[in-house]
Amino acid sequence: MFRFVVFSIVSFAIAFVIYVLPVLWLASLFHDDKVFGLWVLAPTMVVFLLLRLHLATAVTNKLLKAFVYYGMGLGFLAVMVLSVTLLVTWLGGVDGSIPGILALLMIVALAALSVRNANSLVIRHLSLASTKISSPKRFAFISDVHIGSNPPSHLKKICDCLQQTEIDALLIGGDLFDSSDFRLQDIEPLGEVDCDVYFITGNHEGYVRGFEAILARFPELNITVLENDADEINDINLIGVSDAQSNKAKIRAIESLHRGDSFNIALVHQPSIWRRTDCDVDLMLCGHTHNGQIYPFNLLVRLQFRYVYGRFSDAVSTLYVSSGVGCWGPRMRLGSRNEIVIIELEPAG
Repeated sequence: MFRFVVFSIVSFAIAFVIYVLPVLWLASLFHDDKVFGLWVLAPTMVVFLLLRLHLATAVTNKLLKAFVYYGMGLGFLAVMVLSVTLLVTWLGGVDGSIPGILALLMIVALAALSVRNANSLVIRHLSLASTKISSPKRFAFISDVHIGSNPPSHLKKICDCLQQTEIDALLIGGDLFDSSDFRLQDIEPLGEVDCDVYFITGNHEGYVRGFEAILARFPELNITVLENDADEINDINLIGVSDAQSNKAKIRAIESLHRGDSFNIALVHQPSIWRRTDCDVDLMLCGHTHNGQIYPFNLLVRLQFRYVYGRFSDAVSTLYVSSGVGCWGPRMRLGSRNEIVIIELEPAG
């Protein structure tokens, strides 16, 4: 009951601040008369009910999903722009509709840029050399595809890009899907990639009802699921860690699966255990953070995770945290990009 009450209060606050308040602020810039009043509770309640319907049930109506997700993205951008605009107009004593027009144009421009970023891909390269490697290896790493928030055509675009580069294996770091309407045919393009494909779960797979039955069918597409398991790729020991467990359990899984004479690569969805396992892994690959997806959320993500995005190294190990190759919620990115990471491993010396 307590969790229900807290969730409802937070949802109602989000409905007002993100979906309703920006409209009121924008109206106040165009009209001098008072636009606030008790009447705003009515649209806030409507939005609240729509949010509850989508986020707390298995309803996956496309129009409802678009309203919730794109309203969330546009509303957040509008709050940022309009809060600055209102502060400037108050400090400068500026009247008239010019600030409102400028704010509206800025919101539209940022939204267009965010949508463009979310529909494009960039290639990042990560190169490492080790005495544990006898011959060059080339892997691709993707994470956070989020089929559901993103259409299956987004994965098709990713796979078409992967087909243009020669790789020994494709590594998927979790959150491949996030919706109850996900079907196995949505990831059929992965079965067409001309290499071995390895997958670990993220947190979002666990939110989908019956996800275990879906994972059981992944071998039909030649996808190997590594849930606290490992596989040998020549002199590479690939460790896959399940996300649905405590950090202590994740650490124990890596300790039990690592091989001292191999180059150990650990796939771990969340970047939370690297420092406590760096003696057991040569390379850890993570996702989950999305690099904040829409600035300045990366600053908030940093409150939970020390390593938000990019490459981090110490004397014995390297961590790479990907921004992901898809978006959760609104298909919008600002200050971050969808990325495919090409990992090139070379013998040292």
